[in-house]
Amino acid sequence: MRMGRRVERDDQISTHSRRYSDMPSVSPIIIDSLRRRVERLARRMAIEIGRAIPLAEGDSGGSTFGSEVLAACREGLTTLLALWAEERPPSAAELHRLAGMGGRLGTTGMPLDAILRAYRVAALVIWQHVIEMVRVHPEIEPQSVLTAVGPLFDYLDAISVAVSTSYLRTRERLRREQDRRHDQFFAVILGGTGDPALLAQVAIDDGTVLDFPYRVVAVDADDTTAEAAVATAWRTQRAHVALYQAMVVGLVPVGVRVETLVRLLRPATGSEAGPWRLAVGPVAHTLQELPAMVRATRDTLTVGRVLMPEATTLSAAELHVYRGWLHDLPGLQEFVETTIGPLLAHDRRRRLPLRETLETLLTHEGPTAAARALGVHRHTLLYRMERIQELVGRWDGLEPRLRILLALRGARLLEAVGAPAATGPTTALTLRRSHLRHH
Repeated sequence: MRMGRRVERDDQISTHSRRYSDMPSVSPIIIDSLRRRVERLARRMAIEIGRAIPLAEGDSGGSTFGSEVLAACREGLTTLLALWAEERPPSAAELHRLAGMGGRLGTTGMPLDAILRAYRVAALVIWQHVIEMVRVHPEIEPQSVLTAVGPLFDYLDAISVAVSTSYLRTRERLRREQDRRHDQFFAVILGGTGDPALLAQVAIDDGTVLDFPYRVVAVDADDTTAEAAVATAWRTQRAHVALYQAMVVGLVPVGVRVETLVRLLRPATGSEAGPWRLAVGPVAHTLQELPAMVRATRDTLTVGRVLMPEATTLSAAELHVYRGWLHDLPGLQEFVETTIGPLLAHDRRRRLPLRETLETLLTHEGPTAAARALGVHRHTLLYRMERIQELVGRWDGLEPRLRILLALRGARLLEAVGAPAATGPTTALTLRRSHLRHH
């Protein structure tokens, strides 16, 4: 394949050479005149380019940058004279050198069209000098002038392609570098642990401008292909958005309503009620607060996925108590085992669903409603209630009822993270990544 391309390129060069050699030569008078005035014409090119196009706008190079423009004009003119004199097209090495300015300008943010216009301005300066030579030297044959036109435009086209390629490669390299810095910045934040000094330095290096305060939000999308669409939608609200594992995290200006974020999720994910799950986290007022706020939002998704599987919008404030459990699993396991441990052990040994019965009793108004929800006869429910009370005690008061209900939810969370309650020692808890991939 490479050999075929090389042969094709060689054929193109030889074709160009035959075409150049078949044409009349450019008048030596024109070539000699330009050679004697290379420095003067190069300066004139640089001046005209500066007048026509604000090349240095936004550039901090100052006089150094101006010197580079002048050097590029000088080299470009010298190369053109060599091509005219030797009656050949530019070589790959010459084009590579001339394209260097395109790469340099690619770092300034200047539009490519402005750069190409600069080369056209330089070509116009050369052509104006050629016309002046014809006026001063009538002995120059008209055909010789016309001969200069083709190579000049071919030269300009070749430079344009080379400069454009160099420019675009530079811009792509800068984009990748910027993306890398941006990812590094948000990786420190989204990781939930970050030295404040490190955060500040990475923010400076990345160039990210954060206008606090921000509310931290996150989407737990089962369809990972929707992540990019969610990020695009939220950026319309001036949010800073990053993809983290299978989660989209956004720093959203506090003035943006949660309803707006939900409304934007629907067309982005193509679903009215999911597969997304939105966690609304706390408000961060400083860069140093961000790691803790992001961690709280991620914990909200984890807890909500287990305890509120049908909910699509979760509040970090409302789930505050449950979020704390994730950071003290041994303590939670001890609480669950002390409160309902015998009940859980009974359910594992026998098929009688006492745990489900207890949870239904605590969440319904009276035994009749609970029996109807379970699909069992009232007498069956009363029998189960007696067995449950033998294992965990009565729950007549508000405090016992609340404690048992919390223990049931804690047991569900422990099982989801791979730490079942009432199984002996409370140490050596292992988090299952399949359930806590965002924690």
